[in-house]
Order: sequence, then structure tokens, then C-alpha cells
Amino acid sequence: MSIKEKYLTIEKEEVFEVKIERSLFIGIASPIRGREISNIIKEVKGKYKNATHYCYAYRKITGEEYFTDGGEPTGTAGIPILNALREKDLYDIIGIVVRYFGGIKLGVRGLIDAYHYTMEKTLEKCSIVERIVTADYLVKLSYKDFNIFKSEVLKHFKCDVNESFGEEVIMEIKVPLFLKDEFEKFISKRGVEFEKI
Repeated sequence: MSIKEKYLTIEKEEVFEVKIERSLFIGIASPIRGREISNIIKEVKGKYKNATHYCYAYRKITGEEYFTDGGEPTGTAGIPILNALREKDLYDIIGIVVRYFGGIKLGVRGLIDAYHYTMEKTLEKCSIVERIVTADYLVKLSYKDFNIFKSEVLKHFKCDVNESFGEEVIMEIKVPLFLKDEFEKFISKRGVEFEKI
């Protein structure tokens, strides 16, 4: 898959609940934003204790996709959730459906429909935003070099800059991916210490 320069994702987490044949399905759509998947799942399990199933799928901007049926029959939960994410062409997102079994078996088709429907409705609540894929750097500077360097960076590159001030200035710079090589040449020429993050 070619590296994307822009992608669609969701602005913030949304939750949708529905009862289907006495089972409660809770859909959660959440931006990943560099968080560990295992931590996201742990949070959900902490919030929705004693559920029968925790099924999820995610898509990353690297093109990586993953899904799990969480104990449901193979192909009945993870793939329908993933398909709902694919249909909206969303990346950097995890879709989770928590199920509390209500005593009535839904059968294979019923489960596929229930998981897909739950995630589809969850995504309908989400505000979808376009983001630029960035290359991210940490740059360390002395106070005397900081202002000149910052104004040069902002003059030459459309980027996001965050600073933190300690013994020296640490700048976190997010550059659009297609400017990565140009930016690295630019900072190397200035003999500035940097690391990719």
C-alpha cells in the first residue's frame, strides 16, 4: 500500500448502545492516536465489566488492519466491525463492540448483522475529520538559537510546532510526510540535534 498523505479519522470517541433479541450491544469508536491497543481494550474491559464478548477491529495509517471475534463464532464479529470501518475509509481508529448476552442465540447471520449494525450506527455519531500524515521530530536547542530557528522553520515549512522550556528548548515539530526529506536536509544543514519520534 502506498503511504497516504491524508486520511480520514474521527475527532473523538463515540458510544452507541442497542438491544437486539435481549442482548445488549455497545459500540465504541475511538481514535488510536499513538495509544497501545492493549491499553484501549483494558480500559473498555474496566468500564464494561463482565460482558460476554469484547470484539474489535482497527485500522492504522500504516495500512495495518486487525480484527478479533472475541469468542464469537469465526467471522461473525471482527470482520463485520472492520468492514464498517472500511466502508467509511477510516484510519487511526479502533471499533469495539461489547456484548452482554441476553439468552437468545442469534445464529451466524444474526451475529454478523448485529455487529455490523452496531458499529455502523456508532460511526454515524462520529464527527469525521481529515488529517495530514506527518513525520514527527524532537529538536533540542539553546535559548539563543531558538527564536531564529523557529522563525526559519515556520517560514519554510507548513508544520505544527510545540515547545517545552527546561535547561534547553525542546521543540516537537510535525511536518507533512511529503516534506520529510526536505525538512531533514534543512535541519542537518543547520547542525541542529534532532530525533525522529
